[in-house]
Amino acid sequence: MPPQIDHEAWIRTFQSLLHHYLPPVENSPAVNVIGVSALIGGLFLVVRAAKYERGIVSTFALFVGAWIGYRVSLLVQTPEPISAAVGAVALTAVAYHTYKWWLAAGSVVVLFFLAIVFQLGRGDLQRYLPTPEEAQRAMNAGQVALVSQAEQEKNLHPNRSDQLAKIGDKLKDELTKLGPMGWVVPLLAAIVGGLLAWWALRLFAVLWLGFVGSLFAVLGASAFAVAHWPREVHPGLIAHPEIPAYTALAVWLLGLIWQAKEARFPKKKPAEAPKEAAKA
Repeated sequence: MPPQIDHEAWIRTFQSLLHHYLPPVENSPAVNVIGVSALIGGLFLVVRAAKYERGIVSTFALFVGAWIGYRVSLLVQTPEPISAAVGAVALTAVAYHTYKWWLAAGSVVVLFFLAIVFQLGRGDLQRYLPTPEEAQRAMNAGQVALVSQAEQEKNLHPNRSDQLAKIGDKLKDELTKLGPMGWVVPLLAAIVGGLLAWWALRLFAVLWLGFVGSLFAVLGASAFAVAHWPREVHPGLIAHPEIPAYTALAVWLLGLIWQAKEARFPKKKPAEAPKEAAKA
């Protein structure tokens, strides 16, 4: 089969995956806040990662520490807000003094994750779609009923937690099927990430922080747009998934150019001009 036909078939299957696993987003305050926050936070990473590495790591540690404290409170039966606050403060203090180690670990994790995505995305994506037997079982169980349009939408797009559980099960199955040779590429990527962090930590950290930020920004903007204009935006994203992908790539490259320009031509301090005048 010609490579072009394979590529087109892969794109069509990917569109089917988006149609099945990407339901319309409800226009709720939570979705709006998360979408706008992801957009603003992502753009901040894109254009300011080089100047605020310590602050970015500390903020990340703040949320992780709060989550850890909350989970610990459920185990030891302590007040949840107090445990979350203690965990957030403790981990933030640690991250503030060890942020370079966090950036190095992030370098390894990001390249490892990208390699895993590459491995899971190879071949025929039909394996991630529901089989005809699964669809028939849903019909027999009465989960798909052609009644009102709202219920049809609900039947076509099941509960998000159920969808995430199904996606997780599919990914676990694929990871177990990789075998020893399938893990070679992710392990090599992790080693490369560690070497890059050792040789050029700041440069590589800016690269992957900006990349992650561009993904957050595009996903946040897409979620906000789908929530407000579902009939116009949602079908367009499924029909043309390359648009958000190219947009994220463009945002990332523009952010790198912006940060490189600022690093090469820093702004002059206002106090420099009076000092030069006094010397003259």
